[in-house]
Order: sequence, then structure tokens, then C-alpha cells
Amino acid sequence: MYPNQKEDAKLWMEFLDGNQGALSRIYLANINDLYAFGCKFSVDRSLIKDCIQDLFITLLQTHTKLSPTDNVKAYLFTSLKRKIIRETIRSSRFEQVMERGDYRFEVGFEKLDTQAFEHDNYSKKTLAVRSAIESLTSRQKEALYLRFYFGLSHKEIAEVLHLEVQSSRSLINRAVKKIRNVMRSDKKRISNFLYFLLAQTS
Repeated sequence: MYPNQKEDAKLWMEFLDGNQGALSRIYLANINDLYAFGCKFSVDRSLIKDCIQDLFITLLQTHTKLSPTDNVKAYLFTSLKRKIIRETIRSSRFEQVMERGDYRFEVGFEKLDTQAFEHDNYSKKTLAVRSAIESLTSRQKEALYLRFYFGLSHKEIAEVLHLEVQSSRSLINRAVKKIRNVMRSDKKRISNFLYFLLAQTS
């Protein structure tokens, strides 16, 4: 469960009942996360902003057809991801691309200042982990980001990635195993390290 999940679910129900102000509060509570997540799929920041705006306009226009959900953030992530990828590829291959996970998802380590790690005892390990993460598939990167940066559950991640829960869990476990081979550390320390590293890319 992510922070404010219950509040989001409550606001979502109010929105479905016709309270447009509730959607505004959902927007304000999630806009930063949506933008950070969207930027992993495209370098076109204008496209990201347009897709977010279009997403909430669509929600307003179709609110009578929407269903209740207790995972508002996962729903928003899924909807935004679809819009960005659809706008990016603009072809009939959209569903195939989504199913295969054959799309761009960049963690954004290029923004980090490598020199900042020069005097850190863990600098070599940090760079090694960055290299390991960059070698992962886009879907694995996305799963790690959702798990360790946003704190989504395996069920919520499966919803965003269009996977079964067990497949989501296996995807993350394989990615973490690759990183563990580099760090040679326990799971808790790896989790903390991944959160720290991914937080530097947002």
C-alpha cells in the first residue's frame, strides 16, 4: 500500500459521485509522481505534460463509465503509460508492444554526477549497480522503479505492467538477483540502496 492510498480511493469514489473537486485533489496528490513516471518513457517533456492533461480531461469526460478502484495510483500510472506509448509509436502495433514490454523505459542515470561518488566508500559498488540496472530490460527497470521508488505492491505493479501477480513478482526477483550478484548483500540493504539510487534520478 502506498502513502495516501486510502485517501485516494475515498476521493475517487467522491469523483465518481460527481464531485469534480475530488479529481482536482487526486491530481494535486499524484501529479509529481505521474510526471516522474512519465518521463521514464519519453524525453519529450511537453508530450508527458500533454498526456497527463489529456488523461484527466478524459477522466472528467468519462466519469460516469468509470469503476471504483482502491489502487488509484496504479490506475493512473497504467492510463498514462498507455497514452504516452500510444502517442509515441502511433501504430497498430500498440497492443503487441504493451504485451511484450517492448518500449523505452530509461531510469535516467545520465542525470547523476558521477564525481559525486568519488569520495564515497561505496562509489565502485554504486557504479556497478547502476551498470547492472542499465543492463536490465525496460520492463524490469519499470518494475524496480514502481517497487522501490513508488512503493507499489506486486499486485499494483502487475496491473500497471499488464502481468499476473506471480509474473510481476518473478520479474522483480530476477532483476534484484542480478543486482544482488553485484552488491553481494542482504535483501533489506539492497532495497534501501535501490530506493536511494532511484530517488536520485527523479
